[in-house]
Amino acid sequence: MTDGRDEGGDRLLPVIQKASDHPCFECAKCCTYVAVEIDTPTTNAEYDQIVWYLYHERVEVFVDWEDAWHVLFRTRCEQLTSAGMCGVYATRPAICKDFDWRACEQRYTPADGSPDKLAWLDAEGFLAWFEAQRPRAFARYQAHLRKKHASGEEQELLRVNRPLAKARRRAPPRPRSQRAQAERTR
Repeated sequence: MTDGRDEGGDRLLPVIQKASDHPCFECAKCCTYVAVEIDTPTTNAEYDQIVWYLYHERVEVFVDWEDAWHVLFRTRCEQLTSAGMCGVYATRPAICKDFDWRACEQRYTPADGSPDKLAWLDAEGFLAWFEAQRPRAFARYQAHLRKKHASGEEQELLRVNRPLAKARRRAPPRPRSQRAQAERTR
């Protein structure tokens, strides 16, 4: 194996590791999420979308220091190797190539402050902020929700689920052996 071949004669690729002095050594955090810029919420529907995002696991919303709003999905890139290296480095997307490690949130220190102006991990935190920071918009949003919930949508759900409730009230089906016996006696 000294010539780079295994016992089967196949060429082996060298194991590449980040040098300990590399700024991204033992990190790769940038490869564990996707953040997408969204419109700054101004309507009830947009506030509702943020609440909906935050009801999902591993989803966050943040506002950067330029006041741009983002939804963040905690999901690992499929090309990230167990060694924390990019498996498609030579052909990686331009967004990866353009990433500047000097702007990485991992490099922030307590003296630098938070990498985000605002951040929410769950809907409850967002709603508390919304109520405290934008009380008039929050009151309009609450009125919007009350109106939506009073619109009869629940009745529609009850109508759709009614056949299921009737099916549950019926007697349970006879075991297969009893059905087969009844069919033979006909």
